[in-house]
Amino acid sequence: MAIEELKKDTVIIFISGLNLHKTPQVVQDAIASDEAAGPTPIVAVCDSSVEKLIGVIPYFNMKDVNGFTGIRKALGEYRGIPYQPTESRYQLENWKDRRGRGIIATYVTSASGIVTLRLQNGKLSTMAISNLSESGRKRVEELSGGQ
Repeated sequence: MAIEELKKDTVIIFISGLNLHKTPQVVQDAIASDEAAGPTPIVAVCDSSVEKLIGVIPYFNMKDVNGFTGIRKALGEYRGIPYQPTESRYQLENWKDRRGRGIIATYVTSASGIVTLRLQNGKLSTMAISNLSESGRKRVEELSGGQ
């Protein structure tokens, strides 16, 4: 999701932990919520008056290609526009290593010869791209845009 889409009518507050005491109460409450689900940093999205929390983007969601679904839904509700999910190219897939052993996971990201996949149980798994089967390596290249 482009930050520009959020900036139209909301306030985006990046919380690193060092600045928490300087944030509005609604943001401090968001940090303590179950929705934040983990360590900082997180991003809190508030209405333009910073009185109403629209949603949070937890740290782990920032790193996940599908991690902005929750904030998209919340933003749709805030704006009174029904959320229309788009077809994602990042779906659960069967990934195999060079030995033919497989896991079912969703592509998250890849860089410097390492791929990160999200397993069905939600946990992240990282591995060298070179350890994937030929079709897996091609799929990583396709999903990463050849980077």
